[in-house]
Amino acid sequence: MGETIPTWKSTCNPSVSIQLSGRKTSSDGGAFLLREIMDRSGVCERLGQQLQDHRDPSKVRHSLTSQLRTLIIQHAQGWDDLSDTQLLGEDPTFQLACR
Repeated sequence: MGETIPTWKSTCNPSVSIQLSGRKTSSDGGAFLLREIMDRSGVCERLGQQLQDHRDPSKVRHSLTSQLRTLIIQHAQGWDDLSDTQLLGEDPTFQLACR
């Protein structure tokens, strides 16, 4: 008790800061750390560059890189890729990590 944990600021989304409090917290906070690792390594961007996107650009809402990032974070957090995507779309922690 009385322990102070410093606020953590994300480099992938500077508007996000994480501070432990007594309120309800998400169990998926590790998604921010994974996002940091992926951004610093550039792995999603390099993978996305290797894929061909045959979709009509006027109908594309999410880039292949963005979709890869989302799927990797979902799997790492233990979520199924397709069945849980809609549910996770309402989770603010997951939304911020996948932006």
